[in-house]
Amino acid sequence: MRLAQELAQRGHEVGVLCPRIRPGRPQNSLVEESVGPIRVWGVVQNYPYRDLPEAVSDPAINRVARGILEDFAPDLLAIQTLAGLSLGILDVAGELGIPRVLHLHDAWWTCPSGGQRRRPDGGLCAPVRKELCGQCFNSFRHREGPLERASRWIAGRMPAALPPDSLHRSFEALPPRARQGLKKLNERASRWTHSTPPIEANNATEAVDERIASRHQQIKETLLGLELVLSPTHFLLQSLRKDGLELPSALVVPTGVPLKHPPQPRNTSGPLRVLFAGTWVEHKGPHVLAQALASGEHDIAARAAGPAPFPAYREAALSLSQGKIHPVGMLQPSEVREQMDWCDVVVVPSLWEENAPLVVLEARAAGRPVVASDIGGLPELVAEGIDGHLFPPGDWRALGRLLSRTSGLRQLPVRPPRSLNDFVDEVQSHYREVVA
Repeated sequence: MRLAQELAQRGHEVGVLCPRIRPGRPQNSLVEESVGPIRVWGVVQNYPYRDLPEAVSDPAINRVARGILEDFAPDLLAIQTLAGLSLGILDVAGELGIPRVLHLHDAWWTCPSGGQRRRPDGGLCAPVRKELCGQCFNSFRHREGPLERASRWIAGRMPAALPPDSLHRSFEALPPRARQGLKKLNERASRWTHSTPPIEANNATEAVDERIASRHQQIKETLLGLELVLSPTHFLLQSLRKDGLELPSALVVPTGVPLKHPPQPRNTSGPLRVLFAGTWVEHKGPHVLAQALASGEHDIAARAAGPAPFPAYREAALSLSQGKIHPVGMLQPSEVREQMDWCDVVVVPSLWEENAPLVVLEARAAGRPVVASDIGGLPELVAEGIDGHLFPPGDWRALGRLLSRTSGLRQLPVRPPRSLNDFVDEVQSHYREVVA
């Protein structure tokens, strides 16, 4: 969003193509809108857990994208993610002679199960073991619960006279408690229905699932034809190469964030103020922070901010904290800095291989140290003893010990991150080279 907005402010014409979940609207129809000067085409994608090969390259989405590309006629196509879209969009752009630049953000390109390289039992799969991918993907794509299945069934039988988004609007019109209650029931039912045993090498077949082999080969060949690949960390680029992608035209371009406001003075006394800012999902690890806080008599005031797509999980994590975490809900972009200024330290207890989470850069921009899991790209963003501290992923005891160093955390120097302006300058320079 920031990249698109900044490019638009610099006089470029910017459009965004993205998937939209809109129960009741026809699959692959377009929801057109605008965000300021930016045109947005939302392709209705009500089936987030599609089977292969559609989850890689969907002919219907390719046709929709072709129409948009022919009409908009961009000088360059910058891919942020194709999750929920189609790899064929890259091929369509190539056929139309449009240069293509890929911005890497996660491992979707080698991990078909959401790009997290994380098995259903929570174990990491890095580098990706393709002989396990078939089982893992089968489990991943059956995560939807009875609420999604019922809404899909109803949407297919609604009278033609009703507006196509009636179902979606009806759900949003329910009281907040009712919506939360339905989401909790759906989440618990989904976990109970689709629980799977651990996926291990000894119960996997030696042969790679044909769907997985085909997906990997298709992605590998398509990426070889791109004009440029940009990665915000060395970690992500190197890890994808270990997964089997070649990515010859790749550069590391660290992300930047706005530095408009100077850091506010830190607290020098009182309870240590701790902030978790992120989505309430297991792989983000808020329950690890909850365990760390519940394990001792730390003089700590903790807040957790972010969306909760799985309210039952959030409820369990809050219970685990024994009342020591105060949830503040989802933040608007303008509210993030207020929470950063409130805290003394930001905790990023991720259990998966994060790439370059913006929350770390936002914390450093506010002059706040970060205590983060020593995993993925996080060590590139958090210099030990300068920007904060690192701890083994999932080790809540180690996290608790670090949070007990109140005075030490408050005295860390913390480097400012790269500015958004410098980041966009470099990206824009690379775009111009590709177009030229």
